[in-house]
Amino acid sequence: MKKYIVYYRVWPWKGYSRVELTTQEYEVARFVSYNDGRIIAAYTDEEKKQRGDRPELKKAIEHANRSEGVLVIAHLGRLARNVPVTRMLLESQVDFVCLDEHDINRRTIHIIANMADEETRKISDRARNSLAAAKARGVKLASARPGHWKGREHLRGTKKAIAAAARKKKEQTRNTYAFLLPEIKVRRERGETLPEIIEWLNGQGHTTTAGKPFTQTALWRLIDRYMGKELLGNNLRKFKTRSA
Repeated sequence: MKKYIVYYRVWPWKGYSRVELTTQEYEVARFVSYNDGRIIAAYTDEEKKQRGDRPELKKAIEHANRSEGVLVIAHLGRLARNVPVTRMLLESQVDFVCLDEHDINRRTIHIIANMADEETRKISDRARNSLAAAKARGVKLASARPGHWKGREHLRGTKKAIAAAARKKKEQTRNTYAFLLPEIKVRRERGETLPEIIEWLNGQGHTTTAGKPFTQTALWRLIDRYMGKELLGNNLRKFKTRSA
C-alpha cells in the first residue's frame, strides 16, 4: 500500500478557507482511494500576501523523503511560477503529484523551474524598463511623487536627519579626541603597540566618549576612523582574526 503525505493551501482572506480546504481534502481522498494508498500525514500552509516561504511544504517534502512516500500537492496553482517552490521540489528529488496540474511531476519540474526563473527575470526587466521610461518622461517616483508623504509628513527627511546626526556625532568625537590624536600618531609611528598605547591612555586618566577606560577595540576604532588604517599596521590583520 502506497504512503502519501498531503500538502494543502488555504486563503483566509478570501473568506472561504474551510470550504476550499474541504474541497481539497475531498480530491485528495478520492485520489488516494483510487490508487489504493493511505495518508500518513498532512500539512497545511496559510497563504499570506507577500509571503515567499512555505514552511509546511518544506516539512511535507522532508516527511515524504524520510518515509519514502509520495507527496500529494492538492492545489499547486500559481506556485508553479514560484521560483523558491519549484527549486525546492527540484532539489528534493521527492516523488510528487499535483492534483490540479497532472503534467507537473518529478520528471517535468526542471522545465517548470527554468520557466519560473525566466518569467521572474522578464517581470524584473519589464518593471525596470517601465520605471526608467516613466522617469525619462518626467514622472516623479517613490517618495518624490505628489502625495507620497500625505499623513506621514512627520517622517519626511528621516533618513537625511539620521545621516546628519551620524556626521555630527562623528565630528564631535573627532573634536573630543583632537588633543590625543597627534600623540597617538607619534607613538604608533615610533613602534608602540596598541596595548602599550592603551596602558598610557588609561594611566593618564583618559576615557572614551562613554566615560569608560580605553580597550583595544576602542583604540582600534579611533585610529581606523580618524587617523587611517596605515597606522594600524599588522594589528589590522591580528585584530580581525581575533574578532572572527
